[in-house]
Amino acid sequence: MATKKIIIEKEEGAGEVVDRILGEPDRTLVIVVPRGSTLGKSARNFNLIKRESADAGKEISVESVDENILAFAKNAGIAISHPLLHERSVSGISGISDIVPIVRDREEREEEDGKHRQAAPRKLSVRKMAEKPAETEEEEENDEGEEKGAGKSMQEEARSFLKDEDRFFKKRKLPVVSETDEDEEEEEEEGVSHHAKIGKRIGWTIAALVVLVAALYGVTVIFGSAKINITFKKTPWAYNGTFTADKSVSTINASAHVIPAQVFSMPKNLTQLFPASGQQNVSLKAQGTITIYNAYSSSPQSLVATTRFVTPDGKIFRLASAVVVPGAAITNGQIVPSSINAPVVADQPGPNYNVSSTPKLTIPGFQGTPKYAAFYGAMASGTSGGFIGEKAVPTAGDITAAKQKVTDILTSDLQGGITGSYTSNFMILPGAQSVQIAKLTVNTSTDASGNFSVYGAGALSAFGFDETAFKAFLLSLAQSVESSSTFSDVTLTYATATPDFTNGKLSFAINVQSSLEPMFSADNFAGTIAGQKISDAKNAISAIPQLQEGTISVWPAWLWQIPSNTKKIQVLVD
Repeated sequence: MATKKIIIEKEEGAGEVVDRILGEPDRTLVIVVPRGSTLGKSARNFNLIKRESADAGKEISVESVDENILAFAKNAGIAISHPLLHERSVSGISGISDIVPIVRDREEREEEDGKHRQAAPRKLSVRKMAEKPAETEEEEENDEGEEKGAGKSMQEEARSFLKDEDRFFKKRKLPVVSETDEDEEEEEEEGVSHHAKIGKRIGWTIAALVVLVAALYGVTVIFGSAKINITFKKTPWAYNGTFTADKSVSTINASAHVIPAQVFSMPKNLTQLFPASGQQNVSLKAQGTITIYNAYSSSPQSLVATTRFVTPDGKIFRLASAVVVPGAAITNGQIVPSSINAPVVADQPGPNYNVSSTPKLTIPGFQGTPKYAAFYGAMASGTSGGFIGEKAVPTAGDITAAKQKVTDILTSDLQGGITGSYTSNFMILPGAQSVQIAKLTVNTSTDASGNFSVYGAGALSAFGFDETAFKAFLLSLAQSVESSSTFSDVTLTYATATPDFTNGKLSFAINVQSSLEPMFSADNFAGTIAGQKISDAKNAISAIPQLQEGTISVWPAWLWQIPSNTKKIQVLVD
């Protein structure tokens, strides 16, 4: 039974071919495709034909003289055959064709060859589409003999046929038609695949847009910020006046120009050594400190000045002044000794009384009584200063210069240290301070290096007032002229102050130079515009009274509204 063939016209697309295949009742079909067919423009056409045929249970093969069409069909897995060469198909099926080359007599061939002899010969290049089975030499000789018997070789027949394939198809009464518009044919052939690609592209585009929108939204919410710059119109305001700071009042008296004051005081003492420039023969007694113990009773014991204390080796030291030794403590019936420290002086001058530490000194005045063992002394540091001979001593000039030096040091230290005794909002005017030196004591005894000492004690007193409260008072004076205003800047220039430490008062004059602007809360305004559209925020800025200029800058630049979080809103007032 002959295999059914479908002759394809050149302009027929893949969709039309599929329809023709599906419309045939036969299962095995041969698709005859002419050279220059629209199907040869894309390999996808044969993939589509193969897929639809297989789904319909059709077994198809392609027959053509067009090597591109045979290659596309083979790549799509379709069996192929050449009508002239009878090449075996990729599926092993022998070349199928009931269309055979027209056998013309010698004269006709010669006439035909003569017509084309002057024209450039067309080369036949048929690409091998499938493995050709190996042939024996005998078969080749038989084939060659058969071709000679017919009067022409197969190669000549093929060359002649390719030169006039249109004529060949005409003799077979096959229609020859012109090509249709290329764009319309491609759209018809690639219909399903083209729409699938468009769908994928649309899907990817939508996904990319969603990701981009999400990223922009995240940046806006997390990092979005706004900066508002406000500049107000400024009104100059000046003031001159005299005030009294009084430590006896607690509130400002506006009509009397009296403000509260506070007197700060800071004490200080020090001891300084100075070289003695004089020389003198002297006899000096050693001095030291003794600790006197009472292990006798809970009653205190008075000791007069010059009371003697004796070392174990018989050296006598006397109290420099009278003392009272406190009574001992009684704990669980036991006496716990009490003690007191007192200065002592050697009974005789000279270096022999410069003794080291002495653990126990007795009191000869208590000898023969129970108190002799219960009252005693101890010198932990020993004594020093005992001397006989020529020694450096301070002159009157040395003493005067030393006292002035101590006074200067005390004054400088007090004035430099007063700032730490009050808070920064307090103002202490120049001239509103006083340093009093309470004591200057000179010890003319020189040490081994020839230095004498001066002890000084003093205190600084200073008037101060709360400048923050004073500025608020000045603002109240300005608001009597410009209500609902505040200082944008203010400069206070104080004249020399006159203190009266006895009565606790300070008088001073002041010059005020300032600029006033409307009261404005940056935090409150940030809360007002939070979350608003940019245009609404601009309107809110424009509505601020006495506004000179206002600007908004946002980040990122595409931000369409002010952030809802006030921490991301910066309002600056210039």
